[in-house]
Amino acid sequence: MDLKRMRYFCTIAEQGSISKAAKVLNIAQPPLGKRLHELEEEIGSPLFIRTTKQMVLTEAGRFLYRKSSEILSQVNSVTRQAVDIASQKKRTVRIGVSYLYLRYFNTVFLELYRKNPDWDPNLLVSESTHLEELVMNKALDMAMIQTPGDIRSFYVREFEPIKLVAVVSTELAENLPDRTLTFADLSGFPLVMLHRMGGEGTYEVLLNRLYEEVKDVNVIMKVSEPRLVIEMFRDGLAGAALMPESEVGESKHFRAFKIEQKEKLFRPAIITLQSEKDSFLPGE
Repeated sequence: MDLKRMRYFCTIAEQGSISKAAKVLNIAQPPLGKRLHELEEEIGSPLFIRTTKQMVLTEAGRFLYRKSSEILSQVNSVTRQAVDIASQKKRTVRIGVSYLYLRYFNTVFLELYRKNPDWDPNLLVSESTHLEELVMNKALDMAMIQTPGDIRSFYVREFEPIKLVAVVSTELAENLPDRTLTFADLSGFPLVMLHRMGGEGTYEVLLNRLYEEVKDVNVIMKVSEPRLVIEMFRDGLAGAALMPESEVGESKHFRAFKIEQKEKLFRPAIITLQSEKDSFLPGE
């Protein structure tokens, strides 16, 4: 088994289909399918279960993907190090950062940057769903996002969950008790909800909890970016927002109340493809 076929196999596993993998690898589908067939003949076992929607790894396929990812990650790391030593140039590292955790990941990024003086970082700020897709398509090397629902294709470095807080404009905060709040305490309050543009996330979980526990749910707007919500409060918006504590800070224009919660909703993580892990997060 050569490295090229190993890389082809891993890309098919990560993309879930030969057509998507062919686009990422920039090759035609027939030769890619032929390489996979040759690999399955060499192994002596099917590596995928073919369904109408996607290709799912068999037990042998999962084992081969895990081991191949480790080998490719080490090869990529060695290659990059050799190139860096030969050229003595910084290497471009493409990093995505989620709107949801800009303040939180600022510290995390700076720590990584200090540990990797050879990096020439290129940062993109967007939504977690979009950044996942860019990592999958190898348009980003890593992403700092909400932990994905499906982590099969990624190496995931998870961080401690971030507490949920209710950010309430100062004039409305006077009507609340000085204690940890329940969702019921926010009944009738004009609510600003964080909401990603694509896919489901914390918005749906929080909304379900609100309808379970709150008599009068009054959502006045949905916003994708926490810092925009904070700016609205500073500019005089009267309302409340449910947000990760890390993104709030202090202001005379609002108060942040802790909220009783069952689920750990805000779960930041760094993701890379399994095959790239040793290139960007060695020693994890």
